[in-house]
Amino acid sequence: MALDKSDTEQDPASAGRGKRFDFKTLVKSGAIVPTLVIPVIAVAVISTIGFIVARSVNNGGFMPRPTALDTYNCKGFSVPFRMVFRHGMDVVQLQTGTLTLYGDLLNGKIAWEDLPNAIKQLGFVPPSEIVYDDTRLLRIVDASVGVRTERVCDRLE
Repeated sequence: MALDKSDTEQDPASAGRGKRFDFKTLVKSGAIVPTLVIPVIAVAVISTIGFIVARSVNNGGFMPRPTALDTYNCKGFSVPFRMVFRHGMDVVQLQTGTLTLYGDLLNGKIAWEDLPNAIKQLGFVPPSEIVYDDTRLLRIVDASVGVRTERVCDRLE
């Protein structure tokens, strides 16, 4: 009896035809989890990256746009001036007529740039401390008087 070649060897192209490739086969083999999870993760990652890129293009960079400082009108001093300040920021400006004095804020204390020269130009000692601030007013210490005196500055709209 002669063996037929088809009895002993199978055609490699037809070897996989007996298996079904459908949803039931995926579930039984356990391949359903990566088949569903990987695309979901990929869509989430691509969406997040797209959101970050869109926001950074809209903002002109990865950092949020800086907000403007609030301006307060201070009238109770020997010379009226404006304080430019924003809660949570460490910069302060004092503006009179044509002069702008810059300072840094640390724990409520103001460190003015070149204070001796600034006193000569201003004609008075600038405030030394911010005691309280909110959306309507700013309470600062008047350093030009001998006794610790708090003065109120109203916010300009």
